[in-house]
Amino acid sequence: METDSKNLETVSKAGSGAMSSVAATIRLDDRSPKEVMRAVGKLLAPGLPAKSYYDKIRAALRKRLPDDFDVSERRVRAIHDGDARRVDWIEMKALLEIEALEEAIRARKELAATAIRLAALVEAEGPLLAGDELRALGQLSGAMDRAGIEAGQ
Repeated sequence: METDSKNLETVSKAGSGAMSSVAATIRLDDRSPKEVMRAVGKLLAPGLPAKSYYDKIRAALRKRLPDDFDVSERRVRAIHDGDARRVDWIEMKALLEIEALEEAIRARKELAATAIRLAALVEAEGPLLAGDELRALGQLSGAMDRAGIEAGQ
């Protein structure tokens, strides 16, 4: 993608008009669509070969793109391999949103796992913390389920 950020900002403002909160926080970097596509694939299907995550990327793109925008597995493969002649801004925006959401989900899971491990260590060590601090730590570790999603959402 060989445009500057001002042009992309103009395109995004001229587009649908209603951007999601994730899209508003996305910043373009110097990565090509091919690099972003590969990063998304590794987040959606870690440790699997490229052929295995084409369908997952396609499904994620279909959720983010308008209904009239058809995304085939061949299109996903072309972007992934760097063979696509052009990549529309709406496709790139969707890929960046998917990447941001998947990274946030992964970070949330890691935070929940760390809080649970920390609570178990504190519990095993004994009364090193005051009662209020121990309750706060228990609330933090118990406030998230296995998926890393806060309870009550």
